[in-house]
Amino acid sequence: MFTATLYAQGTQAQAGNPLVSIGMMVAIFAIFYFLLIRPQRQQQKKLAQAIANVKKGDKVIIAGGIIAEYFADKDGGRIAVVKLGENTKIEIIKSSISAVVTEEQLNAATTENKKENKKEESNKIKEDLEKAQKEEEKKSE
Repeated sequence: MFTATLYAQGTQAQAGNPLVSIGMMVAIFAIFYFLLIRPQRQQQKKLAQAIANVKKGDKVIIAGGIIAEYFADKDGGRIAVVKLGENTKIEIIKSSISAVVTEEQLNAATTENKKENKKEESNKIKEDLEKAQKEEEKKSE
């Protein structure tokens, strides 16, 4: 009795139009392409172009998050020499450069961090003042 119900449900599910399911798969692929694949490819092309156009003195961010100054190429452009400090130069694989940034971008990031820190500090000060006022009110009562 139970298996007859299952067989009946299975035949109803197969009765749909195959063009609808193919159309749905095409629509899902199109959505993935335009929302995920295409923007990622454009971003990779921009990064590759920025790495190809990097010149001495440009600031680069290495995949590990280290900010360094580009110094020179080595081994036909496959390896880059970057300067970390006054007397510190290291060789990295050029594909490990994750971004080429300008001084303005670096300064903007630090400025935003400073603004956020100031807001957090001022909020903390306000909270501390409110707590102190509440404690004074409780003591005076």
